[in-house]
Amino acid sequence: MDDESRVRARLPQDARREQLIDAAITAIAEHGLSNVTLSKVASLAGLTAGMVNFHFKSKQDLLQATLARMAEAYRSLCESAVAAAGRAPEEALMALVRASFDPQVASLERLAVWYAFWGESRARDDYMALVASSDRAFYEAVHALMAELAEHNGARIELRAAALGLCGLVDALSQEALVQREAFDWDDAADTCRRYLANLFPAEFAAPARLRLVAEAEADAPALPPTLPGWTYADAGIHAAEVARIHRPAWHLVAHVSELPNPGDYVTFEALGERAFVIRGEDGGVRAFHNVCRHRAHAVLQGRDGHCSGLIRCPYHAWCYAWDGRLRAVAAAKTFPEIDTAGLSLLPLDCEVFAGFVFLRFESGGPSVAERYAPYAAELAAHRIEEMVPVTDTWIGEIDADWKTIWDNYLEDYHFPTGHPGLFGLMSGAYDREPDDATRTIRLSHALRRDPGGGWSTRAYARLLPDVPHLPDALKRRWTYLFLYPGVSLELYPDLLDYFHILPAGPGRSVLRWRAYARPDDRRAMQVTRRLNLRVNNRVHDEDAALIRSVQQGLSGSAYGTGVLGEKEINLRAFQGWIRRDVPEAGQPR
Repeated sequence: MDDESRVRARLPQDARREQLIDAAITAIAEHGLSNVTLSKVASLAGLTAGMVNFHFKSKQDLLQATLARMAEAYRSLCESAVAAAGRAPEEALMALVRASFDPQVASLERLAVWYAFWGESRARDDYMALVASSDRAFYEAVHALMAELAEHNGARIELRAAALGLCGLVDALSQEALVQREAFDWDDAADTCRRYLANLFPAEFAAPARLRLVAEAEADAPALPPTLPGWTYADAGIHAAEVARIHRPAWHLVAHVSELPNPGDYVTFEALGERAFVIRGEDGGVRAFHNVCRHRAHAVLQGRDGHCSGLIRCPYHAWCYAWDGRLRAVAAAKTFPEIDTAGLSLLPLDCEVFAGFVFLRFESGGPSVAERYAPYAAELAAHRIEEMVPVTDTWIGEIDADWKTIWDNYLEDYHFPTGHPGLFGLMSGAYDREPDDATRTIRLSHALRRDPGGGWSTRAYARLLPDVPHLPDALKRRWTYLFLYPGVSLELYPDLLDYFHILPAGPGRSVLRWRAYARPDDRRAMQVTRRLNLRVNNRVHDEDAALIRSVQQGLSGSAYGTGVLGEKEINLRAFQGWIRRDVPEAGQPR
């Protein structure tokens, strides 16, 4: 049974219903209402047709539940948006507009399904009741807010006509999104609604200064910072310079201390054309060495991990080394009459244990891992990472994309609404973007929504996530990512932690290393939550992989020179700025 099957096996009945409704939404979007069958829904949900029949008496029962869930999600999102907007009616009106265009309810898939039901509602009273109720609730909210605003500023307007006008505009723009699809600009749609409201209430809905500056394109406005040139993402010379100047001196995450519990336990590591290993010594310390026999260069340790009983024995000619790297025995020693065993120890590497993780680097010099992660020491300590153990295997895979392409994607949230609708539905509105130039680290962080959208996995995760007593309240429902330039990120969740490690493998090619860890916790809710977390993030990784492949192809072609970076991409400005400092030629046109 795979991880996803285990999650499904343990989900309570209401979560199963949600899962089936999500599958029904996808099926309707793909096949249309008339062509949806219970078997298609069951297949998309990964369940049997019998399981569908257990939760829903008929196809019609499932379809009505689907429409009801969509209408309730829209109502709830609008109410939450208005509540969060505060007391100002103009802010609440724009919050309603933005909620109407939120990907949780206005993704292309969900819009297609909503309008499919809307089209059928004329022939079905049950559909009409739900659709009409949703439309009426939105109209009444708009009407009430406009009335409050008109009373406040003395505006004389025909309230019914004004409210119907905004409702009709939101509806028309939503339908236009289905026509334009990916080309549709949701921000422009919201601003179109603002301009409509500005005709009624000029003082309250004047264009924001930032939008006016963009529209007027003032000559003295500072130029947007450029991206790295596209040619640098697949160039052999740049790749060689980056390996030499950026990645060889960098710290690389090899293992967690729980993977080295006893003296003689080891974990191997390969990167940048080098072989290395870390090993726990008799004194309890962890050391790192080149995994290269001093006799004829064979690897002295095999496999990803293991245990040495007594000595490290090279499988080629049986030269033996102590756990501290000293050469202890040479096979057929008499044939090496003048050998200097003291000068033939395994070559050591810088090694550091920080926050439960073991790091090494291939060239000495520069600050320690602890010094670089110092701004986040308290947040890391709160998670008690040293007490964690692996909850997945190590995943290592090659990607046809440059290491910079991967981090360019990872370090910004600008693409979340369209690229990760499920993750976006889980996130609160605020997203922390905190590059630190002094340590060359970046903190990215967001809280979880109180009423999340997205698919059944995200909603179930947010609902089932149990209390984590050792975490402070500020971290109990927060996801944080701590990037250590150039290639490591620690991803901190309330329920588990994982690392994300990117290594250059060649011009336009990279290797990704990943593994997840967690503190022992036998609570059923925690076990299910962790599997849901992995499911959500596996989906995000799949979505990112498709985006990254497309970007890499575009960077490698002739049409792209350089791009520009906006305010939501300040982390990229920092990241690419560090690359320019380390490899100045990477910032030059070809």
